[in-house]
Amino acid sequence: MGRKTNGTLTQRGNRETYYLRYMAQGIARRVRLLTPDGKPIHGTGPDGKPLSRAAAAEARKAAEAAADIYLAHIRISDKAERLRVLQNDLRDAETAAGEAEADTLNARATIADGWELFMACPKRPASCKRYKAGDTLPRDTTPYNYRSFYGRFAAWIKAHHRKTRLLSEVSPELAAAFMDTIAGMSSAGTHGKYLTFFRCLYDVLADAGKITIQQNPFADIDGIEGETHSKRPLTRQQISALLDTAAGELQALIALGYFTGLRFGDCCCLRWDETDLGRGIIERVPSKTKNTVKDKDKARVKIGIPPYLAALLAALPRAGAYVLPDAAAKYLGDRRDVIHGEIRRLFERCGIETRAQGTGAAYHYEGKRKVYEKGRPRAVVQYGFHSLRYSYISHNAEAGTPAAIIQRNAGHSNPAMTEHYTRISDAAAVKYAAALDMPAAPAARDMVIDATPAAKPPTVRREGKHDPQGPLPDFILGAPGIAGARAQLRRIIDTMTEEQAAGLLESMKGARNNG
Repeated sequence: MGRKTNGTLTQRGNRETYYLRYMAQGIARRVRLLTPDGKPIHGTGPDGKPLSRAAAAEARKAAEAAADIYLAHIRISDKAERLRVLQNDLRDAETAAGEAEADTLNARATIADGWELFMACPKRPASCKRYKAGDTLPRDTTPYNYRSFYGRFAAWIKAHHRKTRLLSEVSPELAAAFMDTIAGMSSAGTHGKYLTFFRCLYDVLADAGKITIQQNPFADIDGIEGETHSKRPLTRQQISALLDTAAGELQALIALGYFTGLRFGDCCCLRWDETDLGRGIIERVPSKTKNTVKDKDKARVKIGIPPYLAALLAALPRAGAYVLPDAAAKYLGDRRDVIHGEIRRLFERCGIETRAQGTGAAYHYEGKRKVYEKGRPRAVVQYGFHSLRYSYISHNAEAGTPAAIIQRNAGHSNPAMTEHYTRISDAAAVKYAAALDMPAAPAARDMVIDATPAAKPPTVRREGKHDPQGPLPDFILGAPGIAGARAQLRRIIDTMTEEQAAGLLESMKGARNNG
């Protein structure tokens, strides 16, 4: 019985009731056996006396039948369970194999080798496809910036999470902590550039099968909102002061920045074969676009050389291929911070504060120890070399240079970028406002309004010809007489176009000759 059913019949109690004892999933179990109508099977009579031999045999046979039925159900469920376990084992084996393969794959994608893996992916950004892993990347290019972003990330991981060795081990929480660090030291725009790159990095690596991740750890990180701080254009007086104060190559560099609108690197690395003093023309493919366009002729800018700049360039010695050999050597030798330092000191000598007040690092000395102040906002640079480019665009716009020419010379791909650089000076704003002035109003250029205390009304006077405390002159009051007539004629002339004024002048000459 025991072997047949994998169980054993036992009898317990005063009436020697039949039980089945068996093993299931390694656990010893016991169950009372019942007849088909649900009654217990006993080995004695109701009075506890033993059954007859025939009755005892019938009782045992009934107990064996009940045990067989019960064990049959157990065998069926055991078979299903064994099948389920087998399936689970297979799935576990497949999962384990997949995890082993993923672990092997991810083990190759170390943070130390992440940049090289990225540059080997076929679906990396187009800007990065021009270069291969290990290539020397030109400065001021997108892949150069991307590599610097990755380098900062790898250094941060090494400094703060030494046990994190693989790219697949970077969690969303760790990624968010890194981006918080970037937010604390950079502008909103720079934070956005970092975020865009790292999302791209993980997507490209996962798409190429270099890593296996459930989710891009940078996917759910939000960009930060922040105020943008564009460089300010300089006034003509400030530019004149810079040019008068600077000397040598620095003076020529400032002049190139203002009179050509070229970017810092293009001014530093301008070549003599791009500069034709005879024609008065500079022709150059800007560094920012030379690697992104197929047709170099379309990217080449042609900029006229004004007399002041021409005189400076003509006085420079031609020592080599570069117009400014010292600046070119520093720029190409990764010492551009030296040039920026010279420019910043020049601005400060001319009374131009390069940083917004209250921003940037500040320190004091405690004895000989330099102590930096905590909690100060990052530096907001409002004036720098790029301000010369802003000034070139803004001043040309004010002077009436066609927008298409400004856009072409600035190397902008669309008018919106040129518009972003354009700033209107106070003088230009007053000039444009005068175009809408009424004929009867006095000419703005002939007046000065003195702001006096609230108890007294503002005094309107003509510069150099009126005592602020005396009576208002006839040309402002519009009084009759010679002065009033002349003032009225002046106001009419101010509303005329150049052609109308020229015609009036000719007619007046004719009337005078005839008179």
